[in-house]
Order: sequence, then structure tokens, then C-alpha cells
Amino acid sequence: MLSTPIVFIIYNRPNQSLRVFDMIRKVKPQQLFIIADGAKNENDLKKVIETRKITENIDWNCTIKTNFSENNMGCAKRIITGLNWVFENVDKAIILEDDCLPNLSFFNYCEELLNYYEKDTDIMHISGFNIMGSCEVNSSYFFSKHILPPWGWATWKRSWKFHNPNLDTWQQIKTWAYQNISQEYFKDWTDMFENVRINQTTWDVSWNTDLWKNNGLCIIPKKSLVQNIGFGEDATFTKNTNSKLAEIKAQEIISPLKHSLKIRLFDSEIEHLIIENIRAN
Repeated sequence: MLSTPIVFIIYNRPNQSLRVFDMIRKVKPQQLFIIADGAKNENDLKKVIETRKITENIDWNCTIKTNFSENNMGCAKRIITGLNWVFENVDKAIILEDDCLPNLSFFNYCEELLNYYEKDTDIMHISGFNIMGSCEVNSSYFFSKHILPPWGWATWKRSWKFHNPNLDTWQQIKTWAYQNISQEYFKDWTDMFENVRINQTTWDVSWNTDLWKNNGLCIIPKKSLVQNIGFGEDATFTKNTNSKLAEIKAQEIISPLKHSLKIRLFDSEIEHLIIENIRAN
């Protein structure tokens, strides 16, 4: 059984949700938190109810906590309030949304790194998705200043407490970001962050700026351990089925992990490729 709590975020896609749940079931977490948004309308309600029935498939000894909204809160608010609730109960967690299908090795990868870096407050986010698919590094993972997209990840209460959903952080660190992140694409970053700040459409952009403000780091696996299976018309953001990100498959990573000893050493070429891929998608 997996000792690290798992958070499963669902909404109205029963088929994708069941595929992800089947992977969770294989590792039998001792604690499972399920977060669900409410239906937008009557037509949506049937799918929401069907998706929530996943809890009936829990057939192992497990502490289950559910946070189901009766009203539709929207993606950003639902995930933020849900994770706030989770970290009122536990100090660390592995987080999967309904379209993030992990390789089985993803769970041990997250658990090992959550334990290994638990006292290292520079590390704020552990990603299971590699936006490049894979890359050549000597260790099992590398460090980055970027978390996007957060498809299958893990973090600690000590990190999540810094999350500011209003993106006030961006206003405070614009100059730093220009000097340290990407002068070449600074206008793209600014346009994206301002749009999110005004419209409050997503949570992950503000979370990334919180890492920047706190000089935090994200861990990214050398090869993607998660596949996004949610591309299509019914998706909130990933509607483009021709996206290169839709082609990235979940791969296996070998345990025990080969740890990186040079925490602050960034590969400038890899960082540039990450920014290029975020910008392109």
C-alpha cells in the first residue's frame, strides 16, 4: 500500500476518470482525497453523478475523504479550495486530475522525492509530466523554475501555503522575471499572466509565479511519467487534439531514483526548450 495520500480531482468525465482511478487502485493508497466540482446545468448533472460513483469502486482498506461541491465553482476555484482543504488534513500529497493517466512508477517516484526533499524548502513542486517527453540528464530528474503544465504532481503543505490565487505575486516580481526567466518571451508571459489575473481561469499560472517569488524549484522527471488523456471538445483547456502534448506517453522510471547532487545547476538549453514548449502549447 502507498503511504502517501493521493488527491484525485474529478468532474464530469467518467470514462477518463475511471482509467486514472484504475491506476490509483493498483497502488492502494492508505488515504484518498476526492475533490469534485458541481454541475453547470441539468445536462451536466448526469455525467457528474456518474463520475462520482467512482467512490463505489474503492475495494481496499483506505481512509476516504470527499469534497464534493453542489454548485459549479469553475476549474480554478474548485482546485484551489480543494487543495486548501487537503492541506488542512495532511502535510504532503500526490495530485492527479481526471485526465492525467500515470505510469505505475509515477507513484513511487513522487513518494520517494516527497520524503527525500521534505526538509528542503527550496523544492516546492514535483512534476510527473515532462513537456519535452524526455531529455538526456545523468540523474532520474532535473530541476527547473517552471511547473507548467502540472499534469500529475506532488507537493507539501509547507509549499502550498505560499499559493496566492490572485496573481498579486506577478506584479511584485515582473522585473525579476524579466532578468531571470526569459527576456525573449517576456511579453508572452505578461499577456498570459494578466489574462489569468483578470479572468481567474486557472490556478497553475499563479502557482508558478509563487515558486518564482519564493525562489522555489520544480523537479521534472527525465521522461514523462504521465499522459494527458483529456484532449478533445469536452476538455476545459486541452481541446486541440493535434497538440504535440497529446502525443506524449507515460513511461516507466526505475526505482530507486538516481538523485541529482547539483540542485542549483540549471541546464540552460533544457530551460529554453521548456519555455519554447510552454509558449507553443
